[in-house]
Amino acid sequence: MNFTRGTLTIAALAGAATLALAPTATAATTYQITVIPPIGTVRANNLVTLGTLVTPTPTGTDGSTPVELELSDPSGDVTAQSIPLTLGAGTAAIRTHEAGRYSVVFTFAPPNGTPAEATAQFDVVASSGLGS
Repeated sequence: MNFTRGTLTIAALAGAATLALAPTATAATTYQITVIPPIGTVRANNLVTLGTLVTPTPTGTDGSTPVELELSDPSGDVTAQSIPLTLGAGTAAIRTHEAGRYSVVFTFAPPNGTPAEATAQFDVVASSGLGS
């Protein structure tokens, strides 16, 4: 076969363009969740702030995936809430209704990464009355 230099150049450029535009095969990112527990004494009938940090910082469609939170109170009731992330971090305000031990499960299930889960527990003491 007899190819001209121009034909070979065009074929090489077309091949390079095809490789450049092909989707890249990347491994799924493995994420970890760090739970930021409530600070100080937590009293019943108050709002509690729970925080979460996902590392490495999710990007793209993973970055717009919220962390799902499931809170179990001492009586066994479960409350679910989504925590939107900003640069991999987010917070949720939770109302505690009774004294006792609360359990929280944080789940991050991104479309392109490996799901991650973390659990935490915290104790709530009885409210001391008005103003607490």
